[in-house]
Amino acid sequence: MNSHQGERGFAGQVAVVTGAGSGIGRACAERLAQRGTVIAVLDSNTDAAAESAAQITLAGGKALAVAVDVSDELAVGRAVARVCDTLGQPTILVNAAGIIVRKGLLDSTVQEWRRVLDVNLTGYFILLKAVIPAMRMAGGGSIVQIASIAGHIGYGFSSYTAAKGGVLALTKQLAGELAQDGIRINSVSPGVVRTGLNRDTLGTPAIAGATIQNIPVGRLGEPRDIAAAVCFLAGPEASFVTGTDLVVDGGMVSKIHWPSGARELQNFHAEVGSTR
Repeated sequence: MNSHQGERGFAGQVAVVTGAGSGIGRACAERLAQRGTVIAVLDSNTDAAAESAAQITLAGGKALAVAVDVSDELAVGRAVARVCDTLGQPTILVNAAGIIVRKGLLDSTVQEWRRVLDVNLTGYFILLKAVIPAMRMAGGGSIVQIASIAGHIGYGFSSYTAAKGGVLALTKQLAGELAQDGIRINSVSPGVVRTGLNRDTLGTPAIAGATIQNIPVGRLGEPRDIAAAVCFLAGPEASFVTGTDLVVDGGMVSKIHWPSGARELQNFHAEVGSTR
């Protein structure tokens, strides 16, 4: 563990992090663990969840791996009950599970549309329903939801953009509902981040080059960039912040313009959604 271990406001708290087997979710879990938080590593991939938990433990932290599909309400209920029984009541929830299907509206099937919304929006709803009662019993807490710049500017594909727009709206709605219970809820909107979700498109030179050209800071985002924002919103320094969205995109939404690479991106189809 690094020098942040036992940082006031995080030490001994229990955090539930979804999508924590890879990418942004894993980076959030690791950063919270570095600050002394006990982590429930939730992921649909059993091996990935176990690997993340093992890495946290190896670094001196404490973690429990739980394999679960966030769109399965009964399974999520069992998973959260296990977390409470094993680790204690969670006071932090990071909703980071996500998939994408790279198809336009007319090329998408209803099944693909539903699956993206099931994971990226309904899955968040299911976790909120399962975790908030325990968080109330613990006396309050903080929720951070991973949205996307797609929810702001329509960058990407219809099902993903719709889901992320829903995350933004849900977060704002719940800020007022949950404040009386001492629970804050915010979101983070990443730009283009180097994760498994973008491995396929960023492996295409025209898309990767055009992306970097449209990021004022001149580089792609890394999972640690998003994790830093999540940790801020989850922690005591953001105690007066709720119902807001923090865009972490290197300035991309201020400059979005695709002189090249647009055709390759819009025509890029992936039959199976990648995971974070």
